[in-house]
Amino acid sequence: MIAGYAQNGALSEALGLFDRLREEKIQPKDVALVSVLSVCADSGSVELSEQIGRYVESQELASDTHVASVLLSMYSKCGNISKAFQIFKKIPWKDVVTWNSMIVGLAKNGLPEDAFALYKQMMETDLKPNNITFVGAFTACRCGGLVETGLKLFRSMREDYGISTEIEHYVCLVDLFCRSGRLKDAHEIVSQMEMEPNAVIWGSLFHASRIHLNVELAELSVRKLAELEPNDNWYYILLSNIYSSLDRWEEAIEVRNLVKDKKLEKEAAYIWVRVENELHKFLAADPLHPRSAEVFCILNGLAMQSLWAEHHLESGLEP
Repeated sequence: MIAGYAQNGALSEALGLFDRLREEKIQPKDVALVSVLSVCADSGSVELSEQIGRYVESQELASDTHVASVLLSMYSKCGNISKAFQIFKKIPWKDVVTWNSMIVGLAKNGLPEDAFALYKQMMETDLKPNNITFVGAFTACRCGGLVETGLKLFRSMREDYGISTEIEHYVCLVDLFCRSGRLKDAHEIVSQMEMEPNAVIWGSLFHASRIHLNVELAELSVRKLAELEPNDNWYYILLSNIYSSLDRWEEAIEVRNLVKDKKLEKEAAYIWVRVENELHKFLAADPLHPRSAEVFCILNGLAMQSLWAEHHLESGLEP
């Protein structure tokens, strides 16, 4: 039941059942642990993830390699990379999933050198890397700006290990070139892809073209993004900003009017917060939460305090 709720995004129900297991002192199965740890990591709630993580460790439930791998992945996603590495070091026999989780975690937490060093360490073992291993290595190259190293890895993955190129590999490679300002090379890679580029790839090209004021590539990226994400609007607004920065006011206004005519709105995201063992689901400007009046009142108070402190700092006075 817990796994079913988790897989269908019913976080509150999954955690509710998990809490019942704990209250009744029933040791959860590995599949339930993996499901709960995964859904905690995806929830974006650091406090909730830390709470579940402490329970798993206190009950010594991380002896299973798969559970331990998901646990360290959860800590990585929450930004607690030191805790993730502690878990990693305690695992006696590390399979490829464990190595992958740690490599990706280090790379995504701004530690590309450590991630790449760990990748090299793994390559010295008897384990055979898989497609996720290279996603981690590419992510490390992307964060560290290692363009040539990334290219060598891309070729090695296919030629030395026979691993088929997947969309995630192209996402990393294209973004690596975009971050390095090599827009022409990035666009060439996209045009030669063996599959249709997704919105993430076109988004990387668009952001790079915005930074370097490459209008032609920006317009192409927006056309592709409009096909892939027709109900979104962020790329139109940023394209309008590009036109404005180049004093192309007519085109900027035209794009803005297009957004208004289509009534495009960004889909709102939810965030989960646990308060006194009760899980709350919040949406931006959501009036439907049963205690929304209290929430907005407190937020307004915090906003006023922030403005007051800012005013005193600017005027040189003690807040």
